[in-house]
Amino acid sequence: MARLAVHPAATGPKIRLGILWFFLALAAVTAGRWPTAILWGVVAALASRELVSLWWSIDSGAAPGGGSSAGGASQAAASEQPSAPVSVVWLAIVMTIVVPAAAALGTGFAGAVLLLVTVVLAAVVVAARSGAVGLTPDQASTLAIAVVLPAVPAAAVVIAVAGHLWVGLFLVLAVSLYDAGCFVGGADSSSLLEGPVTGIVGALAVTFTMAMFQAPPFDAASAAIVGVACAAACPVGQWVASAFLPGVDAPARALRRLDAYIVAAPVMVVAAWVLS
Repeated sequence: MARLAVHPAATGPKIRLGILWFFLALAAVTAGRWPTAILWGVVAALASRELVSLWWSIDSGAAPGGGSSAGGASQAAASEQPSAPVSVVWLAIVMTIVVPAAAALGTGFAGAVLLLVTVVLAAVVVAARSGAVGLTPDQASTLAIAVVLPAVPAAAVVIAVAGHLWVGLFLVLAVSLYDAGCFVGGADSSSLLEGPVTGIVGALAVTFTMAMFQAPPFDAASAAIVGVACAAACPVGQWVASAFLPGVDAPARALRRLDAYIVAAPVMVVAAWVLS
């Protein structure tokens, strides 16, 4: 838990940015699949760039800056750490953003594009291991993770919205209330569980509302089952994101905006398929 649990920071304009993101997400979902694909595609692309940038110097074997006792020497060492080539960063961004874009055209098309992207990334990893490309195996693996990890939840959100508006609204409202509760309960708390537990309560509040409202394709029982599964999946998504970062407090704002969707969005999509 100490390695994976998120520690919300209370400093900075966190509440204002959270409210802005909530209204942007809600507006995109209610506007349809293409606005949703654009918004989540941009966030996924930014998350992909973050992952490549965070891991590149580590994969290149550079020691972290800060080992020198002199502040100037420490800053110089940090500035000399290798950064990812522009071509690699753009390759990650393009391969990430095409998956949610394909999801706006249909579930089958999204699956085909995701399969093609995965095959290409696997080929790059194999080529790196054989020395056929100018990447180390670690760098090639970083590229693969940086593409797939944010692309899958972004595409799942688009598929949920494209399948049924209420499914997309249920997903975004539940995850948003989880994120809000996790921040309120976890900021400045000494407990690693208080944030997720408070967030789950927020997601369950949305579940209760949907169960009472019974918006199609949900009835009371199916909304309750789906909502509980989605609420339980939100912290798991955060832990998955932490597992693929150099540290739980690594600067990855775009990925953290997506982390609760990593498992919850596919769960909602599967639930929508079952109900339909």
